[in-house]
Amino acid sequence: MEQSELSDCIQNTGLVDYCLSKEGAYLDFPFGPNYVTIKVKSSKNRIFAEIFMLNNELKLTFSTDEMTAQFLRSTYPQVIVNGWHCPPVQAKYKSTVTVNRVSNELLLSLIDMSYDRAISKLK
Repeated sequence: MEQSELSDCIQNTGLVDYCLSKEGAYLDFPFGPNYVTIKVKSSKNRIFAEIFMLNNELKLTFSTDEMTAQFLRSTYPQVIVNGWHCPPVQAKYKSTVTVNRVSNELLLSLIDMSYDRAISKLK
């Protein structure tokens, strides 16, 4: 699937374009055509963003360190929550945010943190 085939809802946010502007970033669809993952190309191909619809709301799953995840979840209760559909081992690092309930500035910051974390794990 190409970026041009993404649903209008996902594409119109600009989140995919922002993620793809990161060095080595590329689209993948390991969970189906309506669940966008953006990975960093390397021998490990690490996911740093997942964008999908859930209950008619656009969601972004991202990764941070454990303390940052706890802080964000407590600062934005019911807006930033444990990562949706994440294995227990990843749940303390992955969080899911409802896109239209936070500022664009915060969304971009969450993506940046997640990308930086993915890059650091490649070393």
